[in-house]
Amino acid sequence: MPDISTKYMGLDLRSPVIIASGPLTSSLDGLKKAEDSGAGAVVLKSIFEEQIEEDASREALGNEQYLSHSDSHEYYAAMARDFYIDRYLTLLESAKKSLSIPVIASINCKSARTWVDYAERFSGCGADAIELNYFPIASNASVSGEKVDKALFEFAKVARSRISGKLSMKIGSFYSSLSSVIKKIDEIGMDALVLFNRPFRPDIDLKSLEVKGAQAISSDTEYGMSLRWTALMSAEVGLDIAANTGIHSADTLIKMLLAGAKAVEVCSAVMKDGYGVIRKMNEGLSAFMDEKGYSTLDDFIGKLAEENYERGDAWERVQFLKTIGQNNER
Repeated sequence: MPDISTKYMGLDLRSPVIIASGPLTSSLDGLKKAEDSGAGAVVLKSIFEEQIEEDASREALGNEQYLSHSDSHEYYAAMARDFYIDRYLTLLESAKKSLSIPVIASINCKSARTWVDYAERFSGCGADAIELNYFPIASNASVSGEKVDKALFEFAKVARSRISGKLSMKIGSFYSSLSSVIKKIDEIGMDALVLFNRPFRPDIDLKSLEVKGAQAISSDTEYGMSLRWTALMSAEVGLDIAANTGIHSADTLIKMLLAGAKAVEVCSAVMKDGYGVIRKMNEGLSAFMDEKGYSTLDDFIGKLAEENYERGDAWERVQFLKTIGQNNER
């Protein structure tokens, strides 16, 4: 029987399928179901600094009759923030005690200082790794792309210098030179990169004329960007790559591994089809390896990465060739 175990950030995973941060990883029950279904690791639901600040402020406003002094208000808000963080730490500690697979904490913060403070606390509670969820929206036209990139690199340097444990960054694809950004993150010393963050997608409700959230679950056709950049960069960097977004089947999992990913992160597929999809992915991967005669994942991970594929330039193509249409007409 093929061995589908892998190493990701130096962690031993029994399967390359990681349950991504999301609703399914917000409770111990969900985490246990993920492990029972064959997941190789779990990423706890992200702790959002923005949400904590909003909830803390709401709590403070609800008790403002007792907080007439400004210092009292600040103190209460800080206490509320600690409450939400402690609740996350409790989930992390419970997960570490109950699960045998790696547990990765996830942090989504607005300020670099807060990110690092949170990461240090989570490492101290036994997280096997920290995933830093980084996705700025560069909506200020006066801020150049160079400044946006510089902020990313400065944060990565601070985080890497302060956190001795395993660190990954989950980034978006909206950079003018993704290859340069990925290479720089590798040089800074991150252990892994998750490609890519699937951000909140706004939409408009035509009845109420208000902004609302669009479909949160990815489709099984959204994996192309992650596949391309995994293939383009996996053989150029020393860090591990985990592919994310649009991974709903064993076939897509296998494609990501062939492109050079050491693991994949899935969320929408499990939310849509249940935890059984993890087992189906593992079984499909084993069947593929049997068919091709592969004993371990190392036999084929990165086989079709740009540097390892004789027609690697195909990964750089951005326009359809005329001959493709001609061939399809025959």
